[in-house]
Amino acid sequence: MYMYNMESRIRYSETAPNGKLSPFALLDYYQDIATFHSEDLGFGVNVLKEHHVFWALNSWQIDIYEMPDFGEDIVITTIPYDMRGFLGSRNFILKNKEGKVLSVANSLWSFVNRDNGKPSPTLPGMAEVFGSGEKIDMEYMGRKITPEAGIEYETMPSFQIEKGNLDTNNHVNNSQYVKLASHYIDDVDNIRRIRAEYKQQAYLGDTFIPKVYKSDDKVLVVFESTEEKNYASVEFTYGN
Repeated sequence: MYMYNMESRIRYSETAPNGKLSPFALLDYYQDIATFHSEDLGFGVNVLKEHHVFWALNSWQIDIYEMPDFGEDIVITTIPYDMRGFLGSRNFILKNKEGKVLSVANSLWSFVNRDNGKPSPTLPGMAEVFGSGEKIDMEYMGRKITPEAGIEYETMPSFQIEKGNLDTNNHVNNSQYVKLASHYIDDVDNIRRIRAEYKQQAYLGDTFIPKVYKSDDKVLVVFESTEEKNYASVEFTYGN
């Protein structure tokens, strides 16, 4: 099953102040469809938990062309296009009911042993069941995110991770990093690209120290630990 589709309708709770789907709800849609796909193929959350493994996200790239309005019907698609060793790659597509592409995304995941936190080979039969679809046509950026040369950062007040930031793996959920980073941007309506690079897992009570880099069309938020280790970097790019 190389391609997996899910239909939905934009809910009021998913909209931004402009009445359109918020970028963070879009991220949740992409994360949810990947989870549903795995569930329907027999490798869902509970099965992975029984084998003491889970998928950890290494990086996101989400390109936004246009956001659907409240009440609009949509189709979300995910395509796993490469799975080898402990790594897996997935594309995502958001379309309206007329088939117009509104957003595309790329992601890289690592299969991780829950007990020791180290990469683990995928389970027997997993690669065969997921298959390998065709990689979609989009502008693929590099996985690593670095500040632009000459841009100074501002260190923002630190904060601690709370229970609401965690998922079933008891670490900070992938989308939570992006939502937390959004506190440091001014213009949600004109986000045209979101990139995220995840360096290490964060848990309840961990302290985040945000370092914020701003240029004319980008905001980069780097979440560091008290030991100056990088938890994650999230970059927002603006457009018209």
